[in-house]
Amino acid sequence: MSLIRRHYQILGTVQGVGFRPFVYRHATDNDLTGSVLNDANGVSIEVQGTEAQLAPFDHAMHHQLPPLARVDHLQVTTQPAVDGESAFIILESSGKADAQVALATDKASCPDCLADIADPDSRYYRYPFTNCTNCGPRYTIIRDLPYDRPNTAMAGFKMCPACAKEYQDPLNRRYHAQPVSCPHCGPQLSWRRPSGQGQAVESPLQHTARQLLKGQIIAIKGLGGYHLMCDATNADAVDTLRRRKQRPAKPLAVMVRDRASAERLVQGDAAEWDALCSLERPITLMRTTGATELADGVAPGIDRLGLFLPYTPIHQLLLEQLDRPLVATSANLSGEPVITELSQLVDKLGHVVDGILDHDRPILNPCDDSVVQVVRGRRQWWRLARGIAPQTERLPEACDRTILAVGAQQKNRLALAFGQRSIVSPHIGDLDNLATEGYFEHTLAQLQRIYGLSVDQLVSDLHQGYGSSQWASNYAEQQQLPLLQVQHHYAHVLAVMAEHQHRGPVLGFAFDGTGLGDDGQLWGGEVLLADTQGYQRLHHVKPFRLIGGEQAIKHPARVALSLLFQHADLECIQASGWPQRLGIDATTLSNLHLMWSKGINSPYSSSMGRLFDAMASFLQLCQHTDFDGQAGMLLEASADPLKQANLSLPLSLNDQGQIDTAGLIHYLLPRGDQPLDTAHCARAFIDGIAEMMIALMDRYPQHPIVLCGGVMQNRCLLERLLQRMGPHQERLMWPERTPVNDSGIAQGQLWYALNHPGSGE
Repeated sequence: MSLIRRHYQILGTVQGVGFRPFVYRHATDNDLTGSVLNDANGVSIEVQGTEAQLAPFDHAMHHQLPPLARVDHLQVTTQPAVDGESAFIILESSGKADAQVALATDKASCPDCLADIADPDSRYYRYPFTNCTNCGPRYTIIRDLPYDRPNTAMAGFKMCPACAKEYQDPLNRRYHAQPVSCPHCGPQLSWRRPSGQGQAVESPLQHTARQLLKGQIIAIKGLGGYHLMCDATNADAVDTLRRRKQRPAKPLAVMVRDRASAERLVQGDAAEWDALCSLERPITLMRTTGATELADGVAPGIDRLGLFLPYTPIHQLLLEQLDRPLVATSANLSGEPVITELSQLVDKLGHVVDGILDHDRPILNPCDDSVVQVVRGRRQWWRLARGIAPQTERLPEACDRTILAVGAQQKNRLALAFGQRSIVSPHIGDLDNLATEGYFEHTLAQLQRIYGLSVDQLVSDLHQGYGSSQWASNYAEQQQLPLLQVQHHYAHVLAVMAEHQHRGPVLGFAFDGTGLGDDGQLWGGEVLLADTQGYQRLHHVKPFRLIGGEQAIKHPARVALSLLFQHADLECIQASGWPQRLGIDATTLSNLHLMWSKGINSPYSSSMGRLFDAMASFLQLCQHTDFDGQAGMLLEASADPLKQANLSLPLSLNDQGQIDTAGLIHYLLPRGDQPLDTAHCARAFIDGIAEMMIALMDRYPQHPIVLCGGVMQNRCLLERLLQRMGPHQERLMWPERTPVNDSGIAQGQLWYALNHPGSGE
């Protein structure tokens, strides 16, 4: 029978995921000859045999991929047969010119490696850095492409003969697993004092467990950075952590040993448990069971718990020893990126910790924990980082330039487009400090180095007060590059459109805290008719003043007063009882009213997020915000137990098509000195927003629907919308891989630039 030779060029997540041994096994099982190698574009395969031999191989390439692989593009071409070829071999990787390969992300320990760790007869028994091609570090240890050991953080660890044998055996699951190592040749744990000085202990892991049981706060080095960890059942330990880190109220994430341990603390549907137990091991936001096992200070006033499972052997072994939940929060100062270097940890958090569980495998690329919630079976990502990012996607058309989108001020991520590839970085953070700005530049430099890129065009937010926008303006000026600016809420809508590769008109609800509008005002309650060429502002929240600017964000009572001032005179408000209820004395009230009436440091805002702040203030849930979204979380926690409110607080459209709060204020104003049913008012407020949105969906029935902006993370609002949307659900473009908060802004900016090809000239 005649021989046929085929070439397979496979793009996607195909390096560092066991793809070459997978190809080798299927080729040798079918008596094929040829070769496979990692190249700049992914995996290149030359394979030769009869049609009968090639058929099962071809089926495997299309339908039986390794568990961590993702194929974005597979091209098969026929080549001339090669005479005299007798074997199938794995070739050395080639260079990286015009690299298009997708970076593999870090994955949690697989069942096989966990079994090795638990097996006393295994040479990996209780070794905290055990991994294989199906699990372990990837992005956090890569320095350059191709993804081979010399280009990773493992370059300094010479394999022992036993590890080298497994590494070189194509039929072994550790074949070319770049982080492979064992107790004889790999990274090691060490115990350190808060000063960073090493301290000899018999077992660093067991010593750490003992200190945690004593109520101490320990910094533990993991995959993408350090965690601050303490016993989540010890109220004193949790309170001490909050006091030392100056984090008074923001919920703390909790790590538990396994699902059985999680079921004692939270409840959820099958989709929520699937998210918690997935290979990515994200922090999953789930309803608490009301169990008293956890300290009250873990998530004060919130009916949700951010829970996650161990994702490295270090965490697994530690949780097995302790068998109790541990607080596991990122080791950083507020708003800064997670710390990866011992020197940084000692300098910034040495006063916070009582000890450090360290190791000697370098973290080349910081990567925080991913965060997800599941709403009526749909995943919604709040933070995309470890296990998910960098996100690489194949573009529908090739890009003739390298575009850099720099994202927003808060929850920043950056995005790049080049060739037929887009890549979005892991979570970076809030760009209001030097540390995060440095991390932004490090992330960009790393991606440029890995892919050999130089930027041809930049895209930023319209707001020139954003650190990302300022950086882009300076860089564009220095390098003489074109710069596009995209309005913030339009970019929110575009981000969801980008995931769906949609260009036509959509009805976008972009509800968040703030963003600069085209008119120079602060927007945030926007209903847009948008496509990739532009947008029309159909409706928005009726503007109200933020008395004192940023102070109104920190003190929601100022927003509440502004809404009262908008609908009643000062004398009426003084007599209503609301100033006293809001903790505002007569002099302060008079001064704030003067600022409001004269517009003194009181910019107009149309923010839906600020309305949530005001309602939380009216209901005395929150008079001072300690973290972004706090008021919304507290409203959600109050409203969640109720399926239906016993009153209606609708938001209506006024004659100008503005979303008006008149009905809400007219209900509240005469009740300033009366008891309010907090739960019913919170539920009625959220339901009123949902009903207003559905009425607008009825008004514009012909377009796909996009829900975006940080307000759309409110679970009560989303559940009510999904419950009552009816046939509108068929039009809903749900973002399965794109955060609806500011973390998705760079993707929207990038999609805009990609659809304006002449803008880069």
